Amino acid sequence: MNSRTLSVPSWQADWLPRLVVLAQDRRLSALVALLLIVLLAKALAGLTWTLLPAPAENMAGFVPPGSAPTQTRSAPARVSAASIERLHLFGEAGKAAPKVAAKVVDAPDTRLNLKLHGVLASDNAVIARAIIADGKGLEDAYAVDDKLPGNAVLKEIHADRIILEHRGRLETLRLPKDAKTLVNNRVAMNSIPGRRSAAAISASTTDTGALLRQYRDALVTDPQSVMELVRAEPVRDHSTGKLKGYRVRPGRDRQLLSRFGLRAGDVVTSINGIPMDNPLKALELMRDVTTLSQINLEVERNGTSQSFSFQID
Repeated sequence: MNSRTLSVPSWQADWLPRLVVLAQDRRLSALVALLLIVLLAKALAGLTWTLLPAPAENMAGFVPPGSAPTQTRSAPARVSAASIERLHLFGEAGKAAPKVAAKVVDAPDTRLNLKLHGVLASDNAVIARAIIADGKGLEDAYAVDDKLPGNAVLKEIHADRIILEHRGRLETLRLPKDAKTLVNNRVAMNSIPGRRSAAAISASTTDTGALLRQYRDALVTDPQSVMELVRAEPVRDHSTGKLKGYRVRPGRDRQLLSRFGLRAGDVVTSINGIPMDNPLKALELMRDVTTLSQINLEVERNGTSQSFSFQID
């Protein structure tokens, strides 16, 4: 097994735990690609990226209920730039943040066949998300004012429940007691720069740090364009059909992978010891990423495993 080490300056990634964690192959592919872009670019440039101005002061690991979660969607799909844009992980450019109620509304429990699997609670409703499963067990992530199964609309997201509107009245869907919440108490969106697309970034920029800073700004304001930098798609074991990792390919930035010794077609099987064989396992990485001192990638290349280690001083 080959191993490569790159020493880079220390950094902070306070914003990463605020990413919405999704359980579907389609969306996790986008999340893995986004995570790789940020981790690799971060290690290369040694930048301090504060995409959201105020750090979270009350973070807890988000863990879906149940000790043996099962994958709810069986058909994998290729990652698309549009899918990451629809997530609006950092909010929509030019869209005012929905107001958040100062206290929880006392509404009766809903009778809709929905289950609340997890929440990302925030004072800023642009950031808040709720992971909800319908009667068939299919999960999705929803923001405030999104339409829910059963002709309901999500109105509020709190640490232990959500408030939805159904047939003109407010109802409550509660988080199971054995589930945990990722809480972000202080998030402001007022200092996000104006909309800037990765396509508008000058190709003549030679300073790596400056180029990555431009990509950083584009990541905040136009995530769709940034998704073109690196692409990822789920890879399944031929014999079992189970997910085993994500194949990465260069996108608009043809050199981003090669700067770290990665090649087109490499299959990332684990990140920092966390196997990428189950979408929900990425939750562990999101929870612990702020304390990382080293980035370790396990990659399968032409049937051979290779290790890539990026030391963070």
